[in-house]
Amino acid sequence: MRDRRPILALVDADVLAYQAAAGAEKTISLDGEVAAPVCRLSDAFEVFENKLYALLMHVDASDFLLCFSDSTKNNFRRAVWPGYKANREGKPRPIILSRLKQFCMEEYPDRHILRPGLEADDCLGILSTRASFRPDRRKVICSIDKDLRGVPGNFFDLGHPEGGILRITPEAANLWFITQTLTGDPTDNYPGCPGIGPATARKLLKDAGPVMTTLWAVVLAAYEKAGLTESDALAQARVARILRSVDYDFKQKKVKLWNPPKS
Repeated sequence: MRDRRPILALVDADVLAYQAAAGAEKTISLDGEVAAPVCRLSDAFEVFENKLYALLMHVDASDFLLCFSDSTKNNFRRAVWPGYKANREGKPRPIILSRLKQFCMEEYPDRHILRPGLEADDCLGILSTRASFRPDRRKVICSIDKDLRGVPGNFFDLGHPEGGILRITPEAANLWFITQTLTGDPTDNYPGCPGIGPATARKLLKDAGPVMTTLWAVVLAAYEKAGLTESDALAQARVARILRSVDYDFKQKKVKLWNPPKS
């Protein structure tokens, strides 16, 4: 049966802000030799809003919530894997990016969320899977981040809008999560299991079925074969997992680190 509830777009605002800040930035020559980047906040915010409202029209959303990341140094994954995203430190970013994010939150005080220790991805995953959050709306995650395919629900890929709104089943989400646990992610600087890339992971998981206990057994076997331990596998899984509502303690406002199901 078709879900006819109005759509609430859960927007990866980190992505929109980065694209807007980079798109509005210009380079000027100061003396014919030295060049410097410049950007007006008003120009960047105009690009941000244009992108936002184009997205809302594309998915036919009646409302939206902007999700922002806390600082990477505060991310809970750093306590699990200290090198998480360490490869990004010191790399150049659009000069107006931080100010643009703050300005967006000021402009949309009731339509944004940022939580200590969490990435935008985690906010998206938690809210989209929490049944009590806006039950009157059909929630759609909007992002370019492939890792959000590890969250069951509705997903709109900003990088491939022609694909429309995709329905991610719980089985598909779990398979994506476990695959990432095996392969790691060099973009986020966590290694996964040595020697296992996407093709090998697909081969290992092909006949495992949808049950998490079986999927986890495949992970453990692969890590043990590589000379690693269950603790190593668990650390990679906890870094790879995009949080869902079951992974967050709303009363304590703390992350509940993922544990494999007991056999």
